[in-house]
Amino acid sequence: MSEATPVQRPRFGASMDIRYADEVASFAEFLRGFDLNHVELRAGYLDVRANERDAERLRAVAEEFDVTYTVHGPHLDVAPGNVNERLREATVAATKEAIELAAAIDAGGVIVHGGSVRTRYPDHVREHTREQAVQTLRECAEFAAEAGVPVCLENQRDKRETRRHTATPDRLAAFLDDVGVGDEFLKLTLDVGHAKATGVDYRRFVERFGDRIRVAHLHDNDGTEDAHEPLPSFRSVAADIDAPYNVLEMKSRADVERCVGASDA
Repeated sequence: MSEATPVQRPRFGASMDIRYADEVASFAEFLRGFDLNHVELRAGYLDVRANERDAERLRAVAEEFDVTYTVHGPHLDVAPGNVNERLREATVAATKEAIELAAAIDAGGVIVHGGSVRTRYPDHVREHTREQAVQTLRECAEFAAEAGVPVCLENQRDKRETRRHTATPDRLAAFLDDVGVGDEFLKLTLDVGHAKATGVDYRRFVERFGDRIRVAHLHDNDGTEDAHEPLPSFRSVAADIDAPYNVLEMKSRADVERCVGASDA
């Protein structure tokens, strides 16, 4: 947002999953009915509903319903650390496209992933994959600085057969150090569900990274899988994190209603 029109923070809203058939305007109206004022657009959703990608139309929706945006960069079938350089470059190009859209609609940031590697691969492959992912994030963050909108690196959940480069505070810190871009345009997204499914208390990320956390992804699970269930305590969790943008990541409108309706606010 421009300096002339400061954002009222914190903002609370929800993410537009690829499963959704809603138009952005319809979803914004739905959220406003619950006094939520933020929409996170997801690249996958926009890829299958290209008519919703128009920046002028999105700005009009934001003005009509008084909502702000964040944009989740491409992550379906995307590997920031792809060992094939042309495919890695394609990930960078697709993310830059998301950054350009975010800048055009005054979005608060672009959520990006740090990638992963199969644990069964030998050391030299794991090392190469991580180096590729670091290069991808570096290029995206540098482009974000040119565009004037930050990328927000998200902690992903670990899996038994997959090592995620950002799953724990230590790994995330080491990854950020290797990317080597300042914190003005390389921010963080704290996903509390991913932390829980990894066995990490989300407050450890808050203690470690504090003001660098720009976006909070709010959902719940039983600790064994990334179920994206409603999180009734989302407002108290958001207060712990103190991020400018707080996003419910649910699988349906009904789940958003369950979450907000049972809120402890």
